[in-house]
Amino acid sequence: MSRSLKLYDLGPSPNNIKVRCALAYKKLPYERVAVDPANREAVLKVSGQPLTPVLVHGDTVVFDSYAILRYLDPNFPGTPRLFSSDRATLKSIEQWELFARTDAGPGISKAFGQLREANPDPEVLKTANDLLNRSASRVEETLAKGDWLVDGSGPSAADFTVGTMLFLGAVTDAAVKRVPAWGFFQKHMKIERAPKTLAWIARVMEFDRQP
Repeated sequence: MSRSLKLYDLGPSPNNIKVRCALAYKKLPYERVAVDPANREAVLKVSGQPLTPVLVHGDTVVFDSYAILRYLDPNFPGTPRLFSSDRATLKSIEQWELFARTDAGPGISKAFGQLREANPDPEVLKTANDLLNRSASRVEETLAKGDWLVDGSGPSAADFTVGTMLFLGAVTDAAVKRVPAWGFFQKHMKIERAPKTLAWIARVMEFDRQP
């Protein structure tokens, strides 16, 4: 028996975008529950912790975006894979996930820390941009070999994990109209001298559909 999917989602967050992209890639319909960052009661009630995203699948509750992506492959086996049955390929995907946490993530976290400041610190934002562009350079080198980070034929968890973070250095006018909070990143964060990376981010973000 099929069980419905419900996603507790905080729209502008890269970890939330990642899960939305993965669900769209797998063509899995879901009910989106928009979460107010100032009121996490619904998330606490359903998952026992305050962070998003949270996926509810019938009686199963999964939190943490990395855990959610790992939940999707075995529980929806007829859909496109996010991971791989090949050990070497899987290890490569996991290395990119680690890269997202240790290389791409710190710059994005620094920028998010300035989001609600009345006077954002230019030195902090400069450091955030330097970290962002260092990460983009690594991606640019990899994309010289193909359209996606691990498998040239299509995206994987690696692309959705890293691409949705680096997106905040490539925010478009259309994206700001959809999510005004992204305007801060469009103003302060910019990926430079990485054309393949910018095109790849656009391909990744084509999967971001908010029902």
